[in-house]
Amino acid sequence: MARIFVLGTGPLLETGSKIMSGQCLRTWHFCKPLLDDGHEVRLITVPIPGTTGKPGDPLEIPASYENFDHGALTHNDEGTLLPYLKEAIDQFQPDALLGINAWPAFLLASLGTAIPFWADLNGWTMAEGLARGAVLGDDGDFAHFWRLEARTIHAAHRFSTVTSRQLYALQGEMAMLGAIDRHRVATPIGEVIPNAVHPLFAKLERKDSLPEWLDLPASARVCLWSGGFNSWTDVPGLVLGLEMLCARDPDFHLVCTGGAVHGHDEKTWEDFQTAVASSLPPGKVHLLGWIELEKVLELHQSVHLGINIDGDNLETRFGARNRLTNMMGAGLPVLTTRGTEIAEWIEHRDLGVVIPAGDPAVLADSMFQAMHDRERVHARAVTARKVVLEEFLAANTMAPVLEWARNPPPIINRDGDTPQNRLAMWVSSQCEHPRPEFLNGGSPSPHRSLPDRILGKLKGYLKT
Repeated sequence: MARIFVLGTGPLLETGSKIMSGQCLRTWHFCKPLLDDGHEVRLITVPIPGTTGKPGDPLEIPASYENFDHGALTHNDEGTLLPYLKEAIDQFQPDALLGINAWPAFLLASLGTAIPFWADLNGWTMAEGLARGAVLGDDGDFAHFWRLEARTIHAAHRFSTVTSRQLYALQGEMAMLGAIDRHRVATPIGEVIPNAVHPLFAKLERKDSLPEWLDLPASARVCLWSGGFNSWTDVPGLVLGLEMLCARDPDFHLVCTGGAVHGHDEKTWEDFQTAVASSLPPGKVHLLGWIELEKVLELHQSVHLGINIDGDNLETRFGARNRLTNMMGAGLPVLTTRGTEIAEWIEHRDLGVVIPAGDPAVLADSMFQAMHDRERVHARAVTARKVVLEEFLAANTMAPVLEWARNPPPIINRDGDTPQNRLAMWVSSQCEHPRPEFLNGGSPSPHRSLPDRILGKLKGYLKT
């Protein structure tokens, strides 16, 4: 079996964890099947914002999850991490590298090693950056997201994405950036690895009573929002739908765990809190924030409905939703808006309630019906759990990665003076700068924008 150096996002779901990021779930999703398959895995996790250490902390501290010892970095500064990671890889002497999520994959890509390298691009960074820009009213960070994508595309040898739509986007990017040629057309470049049900949710048993610490009446009908309020959440539609539902059902309550996506989007959560305070009756919405994992699991066991409300935006069309997969894996009935691939899968299989995006009246009516038609909703949730636990087990979704890890293929030689390589080398050079000039921002500039320069290069190559 292989020695695999893995750089992923942390923390994992250790006891007492309060941050339940989809990126952290993805790290264990990939590592557990590799360990079960007998590989020697050296895992180092990079902290997400909100979980970084204090100045003076050691750069790497020991961590353990499910009796698996690994290293946890306390900071995520690129300049500090790159030499440290290079030394760690040199000491481990791996047969293969695996970067899980965009930032860890980018860091491994920046090292420029000749070791077979699989990059898991969990979510299309470009769509996420655009959605964030729309919320914040500023596209200034778009160049940063492009930098992550472009450098990883040029460095990795195999890729995985979380949806088939993201894989199509990746293939288009590879063609435009000169990272694909006639030698790679006939070989697998990317695989779709959908989100897996986390084992902790799969083990839950449903309960008939709400947790005592929630302090709600026995007659309460409780909906759950679990996880971050990210840039693609439809806050106005959600709040207006809740307002209609509160007027109709005196027993309705919404419990929210999670909240701001630290370091990426705090504004959406702030907007939701403000709207709840001004529009909804007191005591109907319970904003618990990032609470202990143990309490999150209790809620998944006992509430009546789990919800996911997306806006109509680019990220929704390309992205995935961990919360839906884990809710169904826990046996919790789900309601979601259309747009994501997982929502289409749920609707096609009739495994939950799927409604149009941007229609608060339909949202209110559908939530009311789902909480009052308990027998039918429960039967559908039982079926959904059975199907999800079969199709979205981590080991099943990871089959392509396990095959690759058992015998990492030789690296394709990309040397040679070809149009693709010349373009790839030039685009890679633009990635050396922290914020390449990607957008003019509407102001006059004596320099051409990066898209214009790329088009100029392409026109030149077409003439040769």
